[in-house]
Amino acid sequence: MIIGLSNLAEEYRGTIQDIIWLFYPGAQLVTDSGATLALNLTFGEQGKSLWAEAELYAEGSAMAHRETGEPILPGEAANEQKRLARLAVYQVLASFCGASPSPWGIMTGIRPTKVIHRLLDLGWPKEQVEDFLKAKYALAPEKASLITDIAHSQRSFLLSQEQAAKMVAVYIGIPFCPTRCLYCSFPSYPINKHRAMVAPFLQALLEEIRVVGETLQSNGLTVQSIYLGGGTPTSLHCEQLKMLLQVINQHLRNKETMEYTVEGGRPDTLTEEILGVLDEHRVTRLSINPQSMNQKTLEAIGRSHSVEDIYQAVEAARRFHFDTINMDVIIGLPGETLQEVAHTMQCLATMQPENLTVHALALKRASHLKQRLAEFPLPGASEATAMWQETARIASEMGLEPYYMYRQKQMVGNLENIGYALPGHQCVYNIQMIEERQTIIGLGVGAGSKWVDPRTWTLVNEYNAKETRQYVERLDEYLERKIKHIQSLLAN
Repeated sequence: MIIGLSNLAEEYRGTIQDIIWLFYPGAQLVTDSGATLALNLTFGEQGKSLWAEAELYAEGSAMAHRETGEPILPGEAANEQKRLARLAVYQVLASFCGASPSPWGIMTGIRPTKVIHRLLDLGWPKEQVEDFLKAKYALAPEKASLITDIAHSQRSFLLSQEQAAKMVAVYIGIPFCPTRCLYCSFPSYPINKHRAMVAPFLQALLEEIRVVGETLQSNGLTVQSIYLGGGTPTSLHCEQLKMLLQVINQHLRNKETMEYTVEGGRPDTLTEEILGVLDEHRVTRLSINPQSMNQKTLEAIGRSHSVEDIYQAVEAARRFHFDTINMDVIIGLPGETLQEVAHTMQCLATMQPENLTVHALALKRASHLKQRLAEFPLPGASEATAMWQETARIASEMGLEPYYMYRQKQMVGNLENIGYALPGHQCVYNIQMIEERQTIIGLGVGAGSKWVDPRTWTLVNEYNAKETRQYVERLDEYLERKIKHIQSLLAN
């Protein structure tokens, strides 16, 4: 499909492309002749109101749709104009195609709950928020209700401006796994092939932890939550993991630290010895991530463990003192149907995790799956939706409630990733990371830092190198930046 765009400023191109690709994935956008379908956008002001109109020309016919609105807050005119343009294009394409392709309407961003929190900050009641989402973002009623309920459940976890100026979270990235999964795009290396990289990486990471921890302490800042992810941290040798956890506890953990998560990821890495080390160092939350409880699927996606390994890992973990066990599943995995997803959920229900995270498969450019897509059949939108509904139904039967969510581009069925928790077991780090109202300091390979200014809730993103050698070589540069950012938090 070739779609012509006229009268469109360059700063609008990306945001309009997102909407067009909901209807015509991968469509080529041109500004010259030869298009199958043509769109023309016009903008204007009328008193305090802004408007955007999308005109569509195709197959000898024409149609148009206009949207009008006012900024909710001062200084938001540019963002409001973009919203109007996106909605006008969405509605005219929905009319032309005879259907809306996404229950999320024009909410294509990663963190849709941030919009709801801004409205709740203004004192809007739940019903008004839901009506706004349906009218102004074209959300389906069930998604408007879901996202508003999640945002309401998060309010007690969000920090005040004063708290956010004094309390941070820390993410630590370990770039090693037993094997690389088919769908994975994270910085990760099969550890048996890259053992020589582990020691220099750990040496650099321990120094980064020490310097950042001492800088936080000397500036009177505390750490609310610690998240050790990757990768698979538990793929490290037991003595390496013990040394890492000791340094984390010594330099980052304090009396304000209420949550300490370790991604156990692969159940085959969770030996009694490894679990004992985690327990000894007072890890409070452990992730054991099967992704699927179907052996054929595990083999297809490159997991080196069995279904039985998953049961054994959870049973072993229950003998220790972890407050919360999280389990991840993915819907839309190659070759799976609703039947396989239902089987996975029924198996997980017998293990009774306190947290469940349901991911909709996202086709990432850096994943092997994206590069070999023709080899692997994926579910269509209607089947993916049925899978999502089944996970929600069984999660509810397990007593789990949705507490955080986020979206990604190119997700099967235009769905979302959603975290469920038993009451009192919500993952604080996940909420803070998605809602971006707390500084998150990223340590290790590929780790991202979010430096939040609580006066305005604006932020600066910075990332460590994704390649291990670069990370080690550039460590001094990263430390210099982090020290300056930590010191600047006090000025806020």
